[in-house]
Amino acid sequence: MSKEAIVEKIISDAHLKADSIIAEANAKADEIIAKAAEECKEYLYSTKSETDRMVLDVDARSKTVAELDAKKLTLAAKTKVLDIVYERVLENLRNLDEKTYSDLIFAMLDNAKDGDVVTISQREKDIVTESTLAEFAKKKGINLTLSNKFGDFDGGLILSENGVDKNFTFEVEVALLKEQTEAKTAKEIFG
Repeated sequence: MSKEAIVEKIISDAHLKADSIIAEANAKADEIIAKAAEECKEYLYSTKSETDRMVLDVDARSKTVAELDAKKLTLAAKTKVLDIVYERVLENLRNLDEKTYSDLIFAMLDNAKDGDVVTISQREKDIVTESTLAEFAKKKGINLTLSNKFGDFDGGLILSENGVDKNFTFEVEVALLKEQTEAKTAKEIFG
């Protein structure tokens, strides 16, 4: 074989070998691309599934938070209504007719003990006077003293003995009434 034929054979074999390597590399590349595409599909599927689950979780949490907010608002509204009810009770006490108001104050004085100091508010100044208190104490057979200062409350009275106060102010009485009746009142109003 001639030199040229040998060179031609080497070049031809090299081309065949190069074509074979390129074909093998292309096949390997196609295999890698197909595998990567499959992994991408799986990743997208799992990510979409995870994203869908997260969206449902967020939606469920949003609904729960909205329901809780609605319950809080409803409770606040109910509390406001109950507060208004008891404020009106207090207002009604302060606006009783003179006879009923006087009877209520002297009913509170029934809790007095011998030696008590009676503190009234400005509102009771014409009801509980030195003379009416002395008359009441005489009927009850005890000694009572009317404080020379008005209390800083609006309605009712305070009985004091040796530094211990018995508070019969309207605010305290209504607060106690609220404590005792709020659940029942709420049930009647709101069902």
